[in-house]
Amino acid sequence: MGILNRKKEFYKEQFRFINLKEDFYKYDFRPKYFDLSKKFAVKKLLNSLPKKSIAYLGSGDFHYISYFLIGDLPIKPLLILFDNHFDMNEAWEGILTCGSWVRSCIEEDLIRGVLIVGANKEYIDTGDVLYSFVDYIEDGNKILDLDTIRKIKGMPVYVSVDKDVLKEEIVKTSWDQGNMELDSLISWLKFINVYGKVLGVDICGEPEYNPIMDFVNPQINIANKKVNKKICNIFLN
Repeated sequence: MGILNRKKEFYKEQFRFINLKEDFYKYDFRPKYFDLSKKFAVKKLLNSLPKKSIAYLGSGDFHYISYFLIGDLPIKPLLILFDNHFDMNEAWEGILTCGSWVRSCIEEDLIRGVLIVGANKEYIDTGDVLYSFVDYIEDGNKILDLDTIRKIKGMPVYVSVDKDVLKEEIVKTSWDQGNMELDSLISWLKFINVYGKVLGVDICGEPEYNPIMDFVNPQINIANKKVNKKICNIFLN
């Protein structure tokens, strides 16, 4: 099958939800950091996944998995990231982190560009030349404008959602959080799904597992599941 036909077949595929949390322990993936010499383990994981997926990564500590999910796509996408952080830090050689994976996507030419929505401007490194590659919308609650529509319309897109972009009143995560409303996030995702050609989606931002907190305050898990479901329904329906 030629490249063009493979791309057409990929677009026709339906999304499937996959929960990767248990797989991380199965393949001995560590939170926050990944040793790139162990890429073979990721290949095994990727080979077991459906072509088009909504991948649930659990904690934001595993957000670096997005790098591998994007790299496995047959079409280079525009990355649209909803996150309170830019995830463009520098990492040690041979190491990928939950805070450096976007930088790796840019440096290795895995993406057409990146639009980051809702990140705290305090995390911008103005001396970093790679930031010129980033389109940035600080206020995720702003009304979508025509310029953003033009950037997304008809484009192959990969969507990554870290729930730390949301206000703490909506969900609680393990990291400092932004001020995005859930309705704003859902509106953005619906807009992207209508105007862009969505190739893949991932979701993270679950708090670190704490059975005591699950017992004391089960509402944290309930709130996270509610947000996950709303996001998934946009792409599964």
